[in-house]
Amino acid sequence: MPTSSPSSAESPYTPARKYLHWLSALIILWATFSGFGVGLLAPDDPLRVWVENLNPQLTSLFIPFFLMRLWLYLRDRDTEVHNRVAGLVHGLLYLMIFSVLLSGVLMMTHPVRMLSLVTFPQLIHSSQVLDRIHEAHHVLCALLALLVAMHLGAVAVHALRGKSVLYRMR
Repeated sequence: MPTSSPSSAESPYTPARKYLHWLSALIILWATFSGFGVGLLAPDDPLRVWVENLNPQLTSLFIPFFLMRLWLYLRDRDTEVHNRVAGLVHGLLYLMIFSVLLSGVLMMTHPVRMLSLVTFPQLIHSSQVLDRIHEAHHVLCALLALLVAMHLGAVAVHALRGKSVLYRMR
């Protein structure tokens, strides 16, 4: 029989950290599944074109929220209760998310128009460098997907052992 979870009042996370956690989860899961999923479609498939237009805008809008989340994590990490493995995986998650976002910005092959309001310029113009960044971005996305799967697996294992950790993020 699972033990009861502590009340949400006992959570070590501030409301801002909880909100940013769930926002991050939604965007990362969407970008991961849609990004890898449309890779199975023809380059000119309308769904693939739509996703490849939406995802850079969505993830670019996510960057300031992630930077706030990273700052809060770095500010509060000394007060967090983790074992070494959990601490390492959380640190790797933040590093990988940062790397995926950075490589995504750097690999833009054309200016990106955000919400039809502002245009972000292409930063790198060398096709050889862009190809390397594009390859690195795909590897980083796969590594991030693996870390997310590990994270979800750990949450499930804790729940199955009757020691749910989800209360911390509610």
